[in-house]
This record gives sequence, structure tokens and C-alpha cells, in this order.
Amino acid sequence: MGTLPAELTSFIGRQRELTEIRRLLSASRLVTLAGAGGVGKTRLAVRVADQVRHTFTDGAWLIELGDLHDPDLLAQTVSAAFGIRDADDDPPARLTEYLRGKSVLLVLDNCEHLAGACARLARDLLAASPDIRILATSRHVLAIEGERVYSVEPLAVPPVRDLADAASLDAVTLFTERATAVSNGFSLDADNWAGVVEVCRRLDGLPLAIELAAVWVRTLSIDELLDRLDDTFQLLSRNPVAPERQKSLVGTIDWSYLLCTPRQRLLWSRLSVFAGGFHLDAAEEVCAGDGIERTDVLALVAALVDKSLVQTAHDRAPTRFRLLQTIREYGRQKLAEAGDEAAMRDRHSEYFHRLAANAERDWDIGAHQVQVYTITRRDHANLRTALEHDLSTPGRYTAGLDLVVTLHFFWLHCGHLTEGRLWLARALGVNERPSRNRSRALWISGYAACLMGEPRAALPLVQEAGEWGRRHDDAVVLGHTEMITAACHFLQGDFANATALFREASERFAAIPGFTSIKVLSLATVSQSESWGGDPATAVKVADRGLSICDSTGELRARTHLLYARSLAEWMLGDHDAAESDLLRGVRTARLFNDILGAAMCVELLSWTAAATGRTELAAERLGVSDRVWPLVGGKALLGQPRALAQHATCEHETREALGDARYRTAFKRGAEAATGFEPALTHLLGENVAAPTPAAPVGREPSEPELTMRELEVAELVAEGLTNKEIAQRLVISRRTVESHVDHILGKLGFSSRSRIPGWLAERRN
Repeated sequence: MGTLPAELTSFIGRQRELTEIRRLLSASRLVTLAGAGGVGKTRLAVRVADQVRHTFTDGAWLIELGDLHDPDLLAQTVSAAFGIRDADDDPPARLTEYLRGKSVLLVLDNCEHLAGACARLARDLLAASPDIRILATSRHVLAIEGERVYSVEPLAVPPVRDLADAASLDAVTLFTERATAVSNGFSLDADNWAGVVEVCRRLDGLPLAIELAAVWVRTLSIDELLDRLDDTFQLLSRNPVAPERQKSLVGTIDWSYLLCTPRQRLLWSRLSVFAGGFHLDAAEEVCAGDGIERTDVLALVAALVDKSLVQTAHDRAPTRFRLLQTIREYGRQKLAEAGDEAAMRDRHSEYFHRLAANAERDWDIGAHQVQVYTITRRDHANLRTALEHDLSTPGRYTAGLDLVVTLHFFWLHCGHLTEGRLWLARALGVNERPSRNRSRALWISGYAACLMGEPRAALPLVQEAGEWGRRHDDAVVLGHTEMITAACHFLQGDFANATALFREASERFAAIPGFTSIKVLSLATVSQSESWGGDPATAVKVADRGLSICDSTGELRARTHLLYARSLAEWMLGDHDAAESDLLRGVRTARLFNDILGAAMCVELLSWTAAATGRTELAAERLGVSDRVWPLVGGKALLGQPRALAQHATCEHETREALGDARYRTAFKRGAEAATGFEPALTHLLGENVAAPTPAAPVGREPSEPELTMRELEVAELVAEGLTNKEIAQRLVISRRTVESHVDHILGKLGFSSRSRIPGWLAERRN
């Protein structure tokens, strides 16, 4: 369990350091690896974490902070690694509460530019849980009580007498291994060992500098390499720009820069505007022009990869590239010196505006929501960078407002409510004139408040948005303001007004030409409100209508909530088997999409169905799972809805009465202890030994071949023939509900959001 990355190159030496850091970590709860850029702090921290991860029950987690520049987003960034939805006014407190009692090693990488925020968060986390350890990397210490600092030094390069002595040095081994990787003809021998030692000495044993220099053995001899280093360091010594220990690294990067062609240098500087990595199409869009042809970008990127200036992630498709933090900082300096930074940041922002607009469009048509989530999540850092640029640059404020509202689906439905509210507040603060986008920002903020159980905070926001919508007769804005106003009534237990407004909003959305996701999601709100308002039979009909639309469109976000709505009505009508089946389907759908709110609602109601059917021990266990899942949602449990809270209390009381205190606590604890995170909670709930594939896995990674049962294969074949669920049920002489369950299992196992992809999968399988 955890997020430690696989090592792409071998780890050289450092045995003494590894032993000492492990010793410090066993005795101290906060250890900071401090040292110059390029000295190898990150690789050392990851290797130590990998060696000790088995001693931490809840895993070792790497949090990369190099691309994060807003200290207010630190807690959300750490929380995201644990799958915690960003849905709270106090993310640090939520993270602290989530980690309370857990046994975790947290690796905070590149803390120097966020030192104050990292220090405060570390202090809070360590105070909250005695089983948390933090391993930080930074160019300077965090300076808090209890911190143990380990100074990471360069690799030693003492005097040596012969080839055998040279080969025993870690620095020489590193150079040799990296040089061999780019030049099969290179080896350490009697003719070059002294030169290699001298290269490592000139570079002060800095691992990054050594790796950059080793690349050049493909085109330079060791003697030529030394001559180049001499020229570079002479220039540097006449114009010192770095601390003494950093001169070798700065000089090596300078030298690598000078050995690049003019167009390679230009691309390097332009690539520095990306945060968190980039794909080739993004580099082509943003960096081409004014000296670089679009068709040349691939070759130029490949050349920078060959020089170890750009890193690749080959386990993803399409291949993703990134610059190491030190290399990126150097490129940004060159970009600024050339006077091109503002223009390139504009182009970067405009590219991600287009990406966000395409994502919003694809989200609304429903069939590709998993892919939209994956694409948006992997460029989260770039989107933050674009927003920061837009909202801090006069003349781009309206662009920032446009981007923040375009990403509404990401803030509201993909686990970033608090961050979204921060960006929305910033955008509203610099865009005070009434406009459609301002009205959108207002209702999105109100929607977010409702999803956190704060109806009173939502009302003034939607009132202002509604005034604009009425003045301009904007059906979309009015539909959303009506729906959120209805939600405010719903969350306060006023189901009569809620149902009327939900229906009005749904009818308004239905009248808008074309399909959008909100049309079917609005039916889920109507159905739930009908049930709580006392008409579960009507609720079933409304949910059925919505699920039919999901079947035909591939809409995923609404499916879980419609399944929950139908099961709520079925539970009220006493059809507990049907409710259980729908809820399990809802959980599987939520898992596929990482919809934690939808899953939490289903888990809660699964507890009620178990209690209603006399399975009291299972009910208590599910209450334990629910107790761990709701904090992942954020805000108020059950959104603070009074009837739901009352039913939860009733279920808990009756289950405890039936089992007795001791048995209840045992079963509850069993569920709570199994639910160490979102995925483990659902794995336990569904009775699975191995977690199903999820969309959060890296894109393009080859999964193992999914295993469908014979019945599932039979159903898949009929789906491929174009039969509806009803027709399949008639063909196989089974119930339609059973067919729906089989189709959901198939989609879950294959990682698909739409049944339209099943025929293609079958065709590939036959081939």
C-alpha cells in the first residue's frame, strides 16, 4: 500500500547513508534529508521508504511538491494521495483526522519552497497520531521541534591509485553505468579510469551532474569531456551565481545547455512552463513557432531525452515527459532572460483552456466520463499553473474565470471541492462585473456548498446567479439555480418544496436541445426527494427512466445516484433484495469512476438493508465501513440531511440492541479496520480478495486479461449483437434485473463506462 514509484534506473551505493537514515527514522518521527539540488535526496528518500515500508501497516506514500506553489493547497495535495475528497473548509484538520491512528510513512519531497506550510502540517500530523513518520527532502531544514536532519553529501571521490580503486567508487560506478546505457562501446578500463575519476571529482560527486555528463560519452571522449568542463567552470568562476557546492551542478547544466543546438535550447526553455509533466501533443501546441516547427518537436524532445534533460514515463500511453525540478528551474531562468516567459505562459494557459473545454464537452455527453477524469487528473498541476497565471495577470482575469467554471465537473464530482471553492472565490474577486461566467461561478460555488452539507452558505450565491439568469432568460443558469435551491430545501428536510423545485429544474433541463449529463442527474434528485417525501413508487419510475437514458448514452456520474435513488425507494417499499442488488451495482459503478460520495451513500443504505433483513452482524460491519468512508467525502456525514441522520441513528440503535454491545463493537470494528481507504473499503464490502481495476491507475498500463464468467461472456455476446437488457432477459429466460447486474459486472471488470465498447473488446479477444 502506498505511492512509491518504481525505479527506472539502478540505485548506486549509498549503503552507509541508507543505514544511518533508517536508524534515524526508527528513533525519530521527522527526518529531513537536507542538501543541495542534484545531490540525490529524492532517490535516497524513496529507497529508504521502500526498505522500511513493510513496518508501516498503512503503507509508505510519496508526495511530490516540486510543482506545487500555493501553500494553501498543501493539505489537499497530500490528501489526494490517500484518495480523500477535497471537500472541507479545513483540509489540514480533515487530513489529520483521517491519518489519526494510522501507521504511515509520509515522504514529503521538495519542501524548500513550502517550508513554513510543510512544517505546520508535519507538526499537526505528528501530534495527532503516534504511528506516523515523516521523511522530508529539502534544500534547507523545516526547523520544528523533534526534527532530525541528515545532511546528504555528494558521492565521495577520494584519491585512487588504480583501476580497481576507481571501480570501487560509487561516483565512478554511477558514471560508468549511465555512460554504458547510452554508448554500448563504453567501459571503464585501464586507459580511461583516471579521466573518469577526474570528471567525477570536477563535478564534486553530485549525482545529477554526473548523470548529465555521462550522456556525452556518446559523442565525446573522456579527455574532450574534461576539456569542456574546464571551459565551463572557468566561465562560472569569473561570474559566480551559485553557492560553492552548487557550482559544479550549475556548471554542468550550463555546459549541457551550451552543447545543445540552438533549437534544443529554445525548446528546453519553453518546456519549463509545464508543471507535473506533459505529453507530446501539448509540447507541439505550446512550444512550436518562432524558431521551432511543429514537425520538429518530437525530434527535439527525443534529443533532450537522450541528453537526460527530459525524463520519460514509458509505462504510460501516450508517453508522458517531464523535466527534473533543477532542470526546469534552469529553463525558466533562460526563458525569463530571453523575455519570452509571459508569452509562453499565455500559450500554456490557452492550451489548457482548450483541454478543459474539450473535457467539459466530453463530460456532458456522458460516455467518456472515466477518460475525462483521468485526463484532467493527470494535468491537474498544469491546470493549477494556468489558473495561477490567469488570475494574477491583469488582462487575463476573465480567462481565469472561464477556466475555473469550465472545470466545474472536476471540482464538484472528482474530489476537489475545497480547491475549487478557493479558485472560484479568487476568480469572483477579480471579476466583479455581472456576466454569464460569473453567474456560473456563483451556482458552482453554491453546488459545492450543498455537497458539503452547507445549504445556508449556498443560498446567497444561487440567488445572485438566479437574478442574472432571469434578466437574460438563460435556461441553463436558471435550471442550476433552481436545482441548488431545491437541494437547500432537501438538506433541511423540506421535501415538498424540494420535490417541486427539483421537478421544475428537471423539466427546464429537458427542454434544452441535445443531451447533457445534468439532464439525467436531475432525475436522480427528483427520485430521491420523492422517496423522502413519501412517494417511493413514483421514485422508482423516475429512477427507471433515468437508468434507461444511462444505458443508451453511457452516462456514468448519474448512474450511481440513480441506482441509489431506486434502491432507497425499494428499501422503503420493502423490496430489500432488489435494493441490495441495486446498491452493489451502484458501488461498482462508483468505484469505476472514483465517485466517493455516490459510494458512501450506497454503503450507508446497504447497512440499512442488512438490518431490515435481519443480518444484524453484517449491518454493524457495514456501519463500520460507512464510518470510514463518509470522512473521505468531506463536509457533513449524510450531507446533514435530518431524515437520513435519524435513520442512521435508528439503524445503529436497533443493530446494537439485537447484537448486544460486545458483538456490535466487534463487527463494527471489523468493517472499520478493513476500510483503510476508498478502494480497500469497497473491496471488503464487495467480498473481493483483489481490488478491481480502477480508472485512477496510470493510463496505458497493461492490465491482466479480465476473467468473465461463462454467463457474463454469454451476456456480452448478446450485448454485442445489439440486444437491449429486456431482450437479453427474454432470450436467456432470466430477470431484467439479473441482466443489469451482469452488464455492470462486465463493465466493471473490463474498466469500461459504456456497453458500446463491449463489441470491440470481444472482437479483439477473438483475434
